[in-house]
Amino acid sequence: MVKIRYRLFEDMDLLKTATTEEFERELDSFWGFFELRINDEPIGFYHSNEIEEWETGGEIINLWFRILMDTIKALRCSEVVTMHIVGGISFLEFRRTGETLKVKRGVSEKVLKTGPEVKQKEIKVKAENILFDNEYIGLAEFEEEVRKKCGMFIEEVRSLNEELVYARSIQRLIDELESL
Repeated sequence: MVKIRYRLFEDMDLLKTATTEEFERELDSFWGFFELRINDEPIGFYHSNEIEEWETGGEIINLWFRILMDTIKALRCSEVVTMHIVGGISFLEFRRTGETLKVKRGVSEKVLKTGPEVKQKEIKVKAENILFDNEYIGLAEFEEEVRKKCGMFIEEVRSLNEELVYARSIQRLIDELESL
């Protein structure tokens, strides 16, 4: 099972009224909660409770979608793809066998040096740095969930403020989604 949940956590009044230029100058990203769930393994952070005054949304939603789409594209031409998890030192390794993906999550300081990227190679780590190693999902299921939730995110931005769809970060998502 693959499931993506996200929730915008920004100054909604600002987002509703910002021009594309103001958004790109002042924010340039959509912050909130984001969770990728691989079977019973959550990656990222999400909750649907009322937001407390002290809370901040620490996930860059548009970056998560971009990296997930890059991962899908890389899986089309490589059997092993490693995806840096946004905002940390952990990674997901996808090993493709036909239409099935074996997913491994680990922790490595090496990931910090690469930045939020997708690599078509395996990261070697010690066994104690593996958080999970035997989760299986369908490639088509993974692709469909990323497409569907990314499209929903773009539509949510559009309904919030049509002008924000013309921001570079959203245009990039639209272009990548169309090329999947």
